[in-house]
Amino acid sequence: MAFRQPNNKELKVIKKAINYFGSIDFLDKYSILIRGSEKKEVYAVSKELCGMIAELNPYYVGVKIGEVGRRFRFSLEGTFWLLKNNRNRLWVNERGEMLFLYGRDIFAGSVEKTTEFGENSIVFVCNKHNDVLGIGRSRYSSDKLDSLPEDRVFVENLVDRGEYLRHQKTYLSF
Repeated sequence: MAFRQPNNKELKVIKKAINYFGSIDFLDKYSILIRGSEKKEVYAVSKELCGMIAELNPYYVGVKIGEVGRRFRFSLEGTFWLLKNNRNRLWVNERGEMLFLYGRDIFAGSVEKTTEFGENSIVFVCNKHNDVLGIGRSRYSSDKLDSLPEDRVFVENLVDRGEYLRHQKTYLSF
């Protein structure tokens, strides 16, 4: 399957998502390429390499930063490259970090702090060093955290860094 430039609709969706997380300057350094027709994988490639893609016709190139459809869905690699602000973030303690990386959900008692987000929002789970551990979906809005019991699931695990070790397919989860 060959790589191609994104069409106007795809580029608009990608730019909107990247801009939302404060990383629009990312497009100054990297070119965006799409691979696939049904499942449209989005790759970031250096501007220098982008010019040679048509000649080389590689199977893979660059770093997969997500998938595009009606919305842009970040990959785990994309979160490291593209998340420059603290929107939709949640920080967990060490126990919460360990459990999340083993595929478990985040309990209210494991949450150290959050940014503001709503119920059923996509959130990026971080450890105390601000490393993105994975992506989850909130069951409650962030302002309800203080009123929840510690053993209540606050964020459902959608995909985490431990998936690579467990050899699971990461994009079938959401």
